[in-house]
Amino acid sequence: MCHETPFYLGGYYLIKLRPMKLGGDPVFTCSTCINDGFLDSWCYSWTTRNNDSIHEIKDKFLLDDQNIQSIRAWVDRGFDDKRIGWPDLFYDLETVQEYSQTFFSHMPDKRIISIYFSEQETAALLSEFEPQKQGLGAIGLFEELQKKIPESLSTAETFIGFDIIGIEASGDFHSFWCHNMAKDLSERFNLTGNRYGLFEDSRDWKAVLDYMNAEETGCEPVPWYLCKVKLVNQKGS
Repeated sequence: MCHETPFYLGGYYLIKLRPMKLGGDPVFTCSTCINDGFLDSWCYSWTTRNNDSIHEIKDKFLLDDQNIQSIRAWVDRGFDDKRIGWPDLFYDLETVQEYSQTFFSHMPDKRIISIYFSEQETAALLSEFEPQKQGLGAIGLFEELQKKIPESLSTAETFIGFDIIGIEASGDFHSFWCHNMAKDLSERFNLTGNRYGLFEDSRDWKAVLDYMNAEETGCEPVPWYLCKVKLVNQKGS
């Protein structure tokens, strides 16, 4: 049913998969609660407390002080040029590939993932995160979805499932995995999980989202959305 409606690009993410603490396979979500993002607030020169965990970051991504300086100069320019969005979003495939090749060619386990939103979810997200309503600057997801870029049909991107994400005012987002809800959602709504830790399509996503957004469910008190997830071919990235 989801495939019958247009989907629009939410953006690209560069992530490092982390093993799930409960011993399961990695989950291909762009939520940095679950996986590590190669682009985050530490990558900007002007963010406050961007050096608080810098030693851990350097160890994790095998970087030195010069690398950090270079990344921050590049990210500052990319942000000013509207090639990346706050906090961790790339607006196009060329930009995320350039960033990956320039600074993280030494990292073998990185993934480029794109996310897409249906027309209905796009309208809901644009309404919820309209900057004047939030009293903050526009998050990357808002700026990208405003462009209404149709879903890529390129064979360079492979559909791997649907994620359910709860978006903070900051632009960071949670996944249903943050609440370990895979089993509950599968049983309650007859959803089918896959090897990527995501769900196959469903005929009634509205019921799922209503449940995720209900206060009594106990999820993070942020708006929850459905997004289509694609894995980008790693060749040359």
